[in-house]
Amino acid sequence: MQQGNVMKKILWGVALLALVAWLLALPQQVGAVSVWWWRQQFILLSGLGAWLLMSLVMVLAVRPGWLERPMGGLDKMYRLHKWAGIGAIVLALLHYGLDLSKGLLLMFFERPGKPVRAEWWLNVFRDVAKDFGEWSVWLLAVMLAITLWQRFPYHLWRVLHKVLALVYLALALHAVVLAPPQWWQQPAGWLVGASALVGAWCALLSLAGRIGRSHRHGGRVTAIASQGADVLEVACQVQGRWQHRAGQFAFVNFGDGEAAHPFTLSNADTGRGEVRFAIKALGDYTAGMASRLQVGQAVRIEGPYGQFDFRRDSAPEQVWVAAGIGATPFMAWLESLQRAPQDAPRVHLHYCVRNAQEAVFADRFRSLCETLPSVVLDIHHSDEEGLPRADDLLAPASSAASVWFCGPQGFADAVRAGMHRLGRSPAHFHQELFQMR
Repeated sequence: MQQGNVMKKILWGVALLALVAWLLALPQQVGAVSVWWWRQQFILLSGLGAWLLMSLVMVLAVRPGWLERPMGGLDKMYRLHKWAGIGAIVLALLHYGLDLSKGLLLMFFERPGKPVRAEWWLNVFRDVAKDFGEWSVWLLAVMLAITLWQRFPYHLWRVLHKVLALVYLALALHAVVLAPPQWWQQPAGWLVGASALVGAWCALLSLAGRIGRSHRHGGRVTAIASQGADVLEVACQVQGRWQHRAGQFAFVNFGDGEAAHPFTLSNADTGRGEVRFAIKALGDYTAGMASRLQVGQAVRIEGPYGQFDFRRDSAPEQVWVAAGIGATPFMAWLESLQRAPQDAPRVHLHYCVRNAQEAVFADRFRSLCETLPSVVLDIHHSDEEGLPRADDLLAPASSAASVWFCGPQGFADAVRAGMHRLGRSPAHFHQELFQMR
């Protein structure tokens, strides 16, 4: 199943769950049907939808292993995490906007008296819960703006993102205290309560720094080599039991005061805890790594993560498109096939770079492919041939061929569009996502 469809189904499933629970509780919302009554109902519906999405965000934040395979990898889970967060914030702003609409409506409609809630223990916290909700909405709006602004410094974004757990706990109080009393005998109330318990537990795990703890390993840098074109290859020796599949990635902290960054593993598992990362200078952090790293320094590695694995594919033929630094998972794949070349699938590998200087892995690709007769390698230099057209990359392969892509998102979109023009199924497209926020 195409992973983008999985994400959409989950998001629409949460929205439908909120709608059904709201509809089931609607007959219990006593009062004369009026503009005020409907305003209150839409406040509840938008609030319930926002709350369920926020709870989903917190569950995804703890990186549950059981969800990684059906989602197609942690990178896809983070994409769902991002869009669930955006949806939650949009609904929360709508929820707050409907609450603020009271002044406008009073200009046109007389408001009936509000019923007094009998639950004294909830009324004690009512004002505090309402204030928490209002402040949280503004904080979430700031988080949305920062997340969409891709140039915001990554290390500051990580710190601010950590605050989301505290915001969630404040919203949990808001949701539980301000939910209608009738809801607690209805699926709507059960959803609010269950999601509050699960989400609060995930928030506490985040605040305690326990996310990914079972996947953390110590290690040391064993080799550093410049590959030209602003690419640095770093080899590490991992302590403890380490196993990874070719195509996976890990979060690496080089002990330089920065948060851990995700890097794709560029080598197959040797069984001896040896890992390599090919890192391109794409930002402030990676641009200065060559001057900061030293052989022998300690590192912390969390992983491995990811489901970018061609072995899961049953297609009779595969097209691999490696663009720039996106070559890293494919090098690991080719290394993993060296022990049993007869098991290699029929592959057409396209290594796409701007010029010969950027083709830092061309020789390694050629060497690895020499022992794999079923793998055909083509290297494309855009300065000589022009930008590679997706149709030309895909046309030599059969219509049943699957496409595995790693590279810039704009190129990925072009390959998808080429598949559409050729009548290829989008379910045959597999991608390693670069952006983790």
